[in-house]
Amino acid sequence: MSAPVHRGGRDDRSEIGQRVRRRRATQRRRLARVDVAIGIVGAGVILLATPGLAIAAVIALIVLLLCGVSVLVERRLARRRRRSELVEEDDQ
Repeated sequence: MSAPVHRGGRDDRSEIGQRVRRRRATQRRRLARVDVAIGIVGAGVILLATPGLAIAAVIALIVLLLCGVSVLVERRLARRRRRSELVEEDDQ
């Protein structure tokens, strides 16, 4: 049995796959934004709540650095996923 074909000649499975990939990409971007927002808010709270400004600045920079690392790791994982999906599509 073959998959249903639209007028353009493409099958439903490729369109569904594209939708899934777009949805996952949107979720990853949203999570990255949430990571950065949490880091910025956390840094601001620490700066306002800590009596020693130098210590607060160091802690805030560490928090922001950790958020940046989190974003970079997520991007690297996303790139690997995309590569593996392309390899799987080429194999079929």
